Amino acid sequence: MAEPFVSFISLLLKTQPDYALAHPRQKPFNDTLRQAMRKRITVILQRSRPTPTTDTPRLQRFPSIYTDYLESKLMNSANSEEEYSNPRDLEVRIHYLEKEVKELWYRLRHISDRLSALPDTLITQILLYLPTKDSIKTNFLSKRFKDLWLQVPGLEMHSHELAAIQNFIATFLQINRGSRLQKFKITYNGRNVCSHGISEFIAGVINRGVQQLDVGSSTLKRPLTNDLVPVNIYKSNTLVSLKLANVGMQNPPEFGVSLPCLKTVHLEDITTKDPLIVEKLISGCPVLEDLTVFRAFDDNVPVLRVRSLSLKRFCVKFSRARTIHGKEYAVEVDAPGLKYLNFRDNLSDKVVAKNLSSLFKIDIDTQFSFGMSTTITVQIKQAIISDFLKGVSGVRHMIISQPTLKILYAWMNNGAFTKFRNLTRLEASFCTVLLQRLPHFLEGCPKLKHLTLYLLYLKDLEPENLELTVVPQCLLCTLECVEVKEVATVEKAGKKRARYILENSLVLKKLVLCFSSATNSVLEISEALPTFTIRSPGCEIINHLTSL
Repeated sequence: MAEPFVSFISLLLKTQPDYALAHPRQKPFNDTLRQAMRKRITVILQRSRPTPTTDTPRLQRFPSIYTDYLESKLMNSANSEEEYSNPRDLEVRIHYLEKEVKELWYRLRHISDRLSALPDTLITQILLYLPTKDSIKTNFLSKRFKDLWLQVPGLEMHSHELAAIQNFIATFLQINRGSRLQKFKITYNGRNVCSHGISEFIAGVINRGVQQLDVGSSTLKRPLTNDLVPVNIYKSNTLVSLKLANVGMQNPPEFGVSLPCLKTVHLEDITTKDPLIVEKLISGCPVLEDLTVFRAFDDNVPVLRVRSLSLKRFCVKFSRARTIHGKEYAVEVDAPGLKYLNFRDNLSDKVVAKNLSSLFKIDIDTQFSFGMSTTITVQIKQAIISDFLKGVSGVRHMIISQPTLKILYAWMNNGAFTKFRNLTRLEASFCTVLLQRLPHFLEGCPKLKHLTLYLLYLKDLEPENLELTVVPQCLLCTLECVEVKEVATVEKAGKKRARYILENSLVLKKLVLCFSSATNSVLEISEALPTFTIRSPGCEIINHLTSL
């Protein structure tokens, strides 16, 4: 077992993300300090274990390899030069590092013993779920796994420098040139990647029938080119899942888009010259089920139009990173089969929801760009909000943010509120100043069964007299469970809310109160309970203490 363990340590040293020791611009450690650290580590290791007596060259090199690994881990986790100056403290840290390595080794050995009985085809499918660097580690568990990782029908690499893994990717693809890849995932840092052949790699795996393609940069800067993703991606007959993050996409070909198997699309901060690229992409995906779009502040897509008969889940995020002048954005969703909608968009002036007859759940956090547009009047904005709410009025489960409620309540002052006649579960964030309007909101939810309130206390806006007089129909007929959770200090509002619910709910089965131990809310409510008129005698009241 000694030889595989030495190989395992060598691999850990090469594959750990912080293997580049003490970069001069990132770490303040000089060569003298590192040499002193290395000597102290060597002394501790020699004292705690005997020197190998075998003549095997690899085992004779083990102390040096092991010291390299410990030095790498310790130096890159240190925050100051003095942190490991105490020999006793250093010995304790080394002890825990060794324990961590051994636990990982024995865990992998245990897994390998269980996997060894499986056929190669099944093992490679299991390894497909691991990053490539982790599947390589199994190469040293036993002879049974020797080079088995090369048969894994996928590649997943994470690197700070693409140039460092370019040859590895090319070699892996060359070895597997006769097989079809299921997965190709590359995550990198940097903006200019064309010189490293990534676009050619992507084109190659698409031609070889890849099913899952995931390419992205973790940098916050925009890419320098719009053509990283090759044009043949629009004609893949095998692609099932596509995720692109902070990369450039070429314009779709004139002959259109055809992706007959694509079910999942995730587009995050992509750059393109074609303002209709998302619409064209969707139109060529007849079985698309899951769509996620994270839009950038300089998005070149003024109208995000989502029209699909097959779409079941749609998530859009469009947050303002900086002030935008002279640009107007819109979102239009027309998807009869849509069941889940996650809408977090503070920049779109126009939001349209059509034919959402299957909508089950919506998570909404938007201010509808209210007050930001210079061309849309208040009346037009009110009509846009009204039409959107009517478009999602058939939803059964709603999660709604405090900023969105604030905009809706401002709009409610000027007209009737939309009714959500099928809504049975509501999760809403309220600041205390908006609690006065909660009953009016609940009047539009006649079938509500489960209500969760997240209370936020805004001292400057707290109403002096919080009076709740309106009793909506759901409290009298359908509401069975209420959870009140304190997100920030609510003080008196929590007590008044509990009284209002208990004294007006006729069929309530459970009231859950989650308040911080930093406030007196739980104590106040507990002491006041005997004075409340509980209209539902069988109601269970549960108090929980939480931390803010």
